[in-house]
Amino acid sequence: MGKDAGMALNGVIFDFHQTLALAGSLKTWVRDAAAVSGDGDDQVSEILPVLRTVWERAGQRYPNSEWDLDPDLHRKAFTGVLTSEAACSPRLAAALYDTMPVQWVPAPGAIDLLQALKARGRRVGLVSNIGLDICPRLAQMGLLTHLDTVVLSYQEGLVKPDPRIFTLAADRLGLPADECVFVGDHPHADGGAVHAGMTSILVPARDHVPQLHIGTALLMHI
Repeated sequence: MGKDAGMALNGVIFDFHQTLALAGSLKTWVRDAAAVSGDGDDQVSEILPVLRTVWERAGQRYPNSEWDLDPDLHRKAFTGVLTSEAACSPRLAAALYDTMPVQWVPAPGAIDLLQALKARGRRVGLVSNIGLDICPRLAQMGLLTHLDTVVLSYQEGLVKPDPRIFTLAADRLGLPADECVFVGDHPHADGGAVHAGMTSILVPARDHVPQLHIGTALLMHI
């Protein structure tokens, strides 16, 4: 893992989407949004493939993750993909964006892992490239109470993989970066933690569900 044998690892910092949390049922999400907008209940099969990969598709339009620095652009990136690539009406696309936070659920094992880390005296943080405030939903999911700091790109003017956003999170935990482990899922964005001096663990997904237990097995040995 790239650490000297005597180096203490006192902090763990997580990515949010596809690491600590994931979208639940996409069909439910579309139907919830259709109920709000009055559009699209008959378009579920067309919308699902695009919705599942909406941020990857947005990344092709904004390769420098600009949308994660600006709430208005964040909404525009999301709705623009859906209206242009899924024949989604503007009203339905807006409703999908507005109902997005309530669709997030903790990844399997996430709460147990955070509780175990806190019980071991570790300081725990979160860093996310995102253009909206996820703290209310983190609280609803039971995750926020286990986090010592939450660093969001749009609030800080920094996006992963910029090493400064990882260093900022470590600073807010009161730790040097080399005493922290970063856990994420994206080789490029989350791999930036290495350039901040952190050990990094990348968690794979299976059927779009993060396999957080792999990270848990490693973290329980630090």
